[in-house]
Amino acid sequence: MTFTEPAMRPPQEARSLLLRATQGCTYNKCHFCYVSRGYPFMAVTENDLEHEIFSLRPMFSDHTPVYMTGSNPFALPTEKLRAYLRVLRRLVPHFQRVSMQSRIADIGHKSDEELRELRDMGLTHLYIGTENGDDSVLALMNKGQTAAEIVEQLLRLDEAGLTYTTFYILGMGGKGKGRSSGSATAAMFNQVHPQLITTTGMTVFPHTPLADMAARGEFIEASEREKLEELQTFLSELTIDVFYDGVHYLNPLNYRFSNKDAEARRRVLEDIDDVLRSCSDEELEAMVSRRFKTSL
Repeated sequence: MTFTEPAMRPPQEARSLLLRATQGCTYNKCHFCYVSRGYPFMAVTENDLEHEIFSLRPMFSDHTPVYMTGSNPFALPTEKLRAYLRVLRRLVPHFQRVSMQSRIADIGHKSDEELRELRDMGLTHLYIGTENGDDSVLALMNKGQTAAEIVEQLLRLDEAGLTYTTFYILGMGGKGKGRSSGSATAAMFNQVHPQLITTTGMTVFPHTPLADMAARGEFIEASEREKLEELQTFLSELTIDVFYDGVHYLNPLNYRFSNKDAEARRRVLEDIDDVLRSCSDEELEAMVSRRFKTSL
């Protein structure tokens, strides 16, 4: 089986054993997403997985974490995921844990019993594109989920004992939706228990429905100032014990801290406030190169 989509991973999986699981996305309708467009959804066979493990295993320790690549491998039937995990347990018997990407709908298609079974077999962490807590923004970007559905499914992961990282895109609502998005997203996350929240700044990538929307004037990008105001609102209203990781090349400012650390949180909010007060709009815009939009 030949995969043509480049394998991608979250920054947190830099030291993990990366193994192919799928290419493409079972949904592939988010207006902003460029990652899996043009790639048919495919899954590796057990033999493919075995061969890849044999070729890579000498470079990793016996207790390595494993990340199975693909836009949403958790959409695969539970029996398929069981088969992958059995191969891993046989060939990498002491792996630390297995993680992969999932959509909210993928979680909803699995029973509570299936979630617990997969956790017991070693699939213990998911990366989930929650993106925003404002239903109007989720609808604008055609995410196929609501904030209530996000909360419902993440609470099921909490109950099953699966940990998860959630993604939040600053500026996804476009001009005028920054602070309301920050408040709505904080309210959503305050109801659940992510291990990590990671952010990136909204960027209009070429050859996406969002690029077409922007060209027609149906989407106006938020300024870097508004993205920072959104982040400020979000962090000031986020109350749960969670680690925040906003270190990303598409973020205007980069922070990484535990929200449980009140002093660290205070310093970050003070720094954002200082930047907003002291920097001009032109200086803020220069903080991030969104060069992709110029090649539309």
